[in-house]
Amino acid sequence: MLDDSEIEIRAVLDASAMLSYARGHVHVGELLVMIADEEAYTGLPTVALLDAYTRVADAPARARLGVLATLPSVTVLPLGAGEAADVAAVVGMVKGDVGRAHAVWAALDHGAYYLTAEPHLAPSVIPADLVHPIPVDDI
Repeated sequence: MLDDSEIEIRAVLDASAMLSYARGHVHVGELLVMIADEEAYTGLPTVALLDAYTRVADAPARARLGVLATLPSVTVLPLGAGEAADVAAVVGMVKGDVGRAHAVWAALDHGAYYLTAEPHLAPSVIPADLVHPIPVDDI
């Protein structure tokens, strides 16, 4: 795992975006390639990744989540004691969804795009131009 203070996190995925990738949809992968081409990184907040894992049951989708977390241009964003209090302050903004709270906090902390398949659930604290909707299905 990289030290995220030494790299540019350009985008942060919430659990719904990770689930889109896990289901084999192309949208997230295309964005990951574009971000990597710019020598930037995509962040996976640990709690959102945990949330995504709890929502997939089939082995191929779980395997794709594992691959996502190990891609060279992806870094898993930890939740240490220092960050926990800050993330907790966001939980009320996302109706108690701690995985979403970690993703929202990480996007704000890094000034990054917030990638989500559920843009209607993004709190207004994230500027609208930083919320990047991920289609639920391939088009």
